[in-house]
Amino acid sequence: LRSVFQVLWCHCLVMQFTTSPLPSTAHFTPVECCFEHAQKPIRHPQSFYETSKDCSKPAVVFLAASGDHICADPKKPWVKKAMKRLQTKK
Repeated sequence: LRSVFQVLWCHCLVMQFTTSPLPSTAHFTPVECCFEHAQKPIRHPQSFYETSKDCSKPAVVFLAASGDHICADPKKPWVKKAMKRLQTKK
C-alpha cells in the first residue's frame, strides 16, 4: 500500500511540474507593472517607456543615469515635462 501511495504522489508531482498554463491566459499577463510611483522628479533620465495598459496602475518607467528603472505617475506635470524633453532628444 505504501508503494502505491508513493507512485501516486510522484505522478502528482510530475503532473504539477510538467503542465503549463494555457497560452490564452499567459498572453494577457503584463510583463512589468508598477505598484508605487516616485514622488520626486528624476535627475537626468536617459529614456522612458509606459507600462502595459493591462497593469492596474498606469505608470511611466524612467531609466535613470544610474541604470535604475523608476516608476512615475504619468499624470504628474514633472513626468510629462521629462517625457517631452526626452522625446525631443530623439
